[in-house]
Amino acid sequence: ISSEHKILSNSELIRKKFLNLLNSEKLDFNLLTDELYKNTWVYAFQSKRRWPNLYHIKVKEHQPVAKWGDENYLTHSGILINPLIDNSYVDLVILKGKESEKFLLLDISRQVQNQLNRYNESIKEVNLSSGGVLLISTEQGAELVFTKKNFREQLERLEDLISFELFSGKLNNIRNMDFRYKNGVSILFR
Repeated sequence: ISSEHKILSNSELIRKKFLNLLNSEKLDFNLLTDELYKNTWVYAFQSKRRWPNLYHIKVKEHQPVAKWGDENYLTHSGILINPLIDNSYVDLVILKGKESEKFLLLDISRQVQNQLNRYNESIKEVNLSSGGVLLISTEQGAELVFTKKNFREQLERLEDLISFELFSGKLNNIRNMDFRYKNGVSILFR
C-alpha cells in the first residue's frame, strides 16, 4: 500500500477491507469503496493484481484543510469526513458553526490569518454562533470578536489596528479585540 503523501489512513484497516473483498464470493467494488470512503482518509485508490496473488494498492487520500468541530475534518474536496481510526496528529484550525457555512468560515479564517501573520500569531478556532457573531481565538489566548454581517469593514479595522500597533510591541499583550462597533474597536490588554 503506497501513497504520494504521508499516509493518514490506517494501512492495516485498508488491507483488511481489501482482503475481505477478495475473499468474498462475489467481487463487488462498490462494497469496498463504500467501506473505505466512509471511515478512512481514502479519497481514491488504484489496485493492480500481479499474478498469482500479489496486489499493489495506490491510495490517494483526502488532504485536510481544517478540523470541523471535535471529530470531523473538512477536506480539500470540500466534504466532511470522520475517520474511524485517527491516530494522526494534524495541526489545523478548528471551525465550528452550521455545516452550510463551512466554506464561509474557512474563508474568514484565512483572511484573518493573513492579518495575524504580520505579527506571528495563529488562529486556533473560529466559532460562528447562530446569531451571526464570530469568535476567533488565537494560539496565544487572544479573542477577536466580529459579526458575519459587516465582516469586511471589521477586517479593515483589524488591518488598520495591526498597522498602527505593529511596532509598539503591544499586539502580543492583547487579550480581547471586539470589532462589532460601528466605527471603532474595543481592546482589552492583559
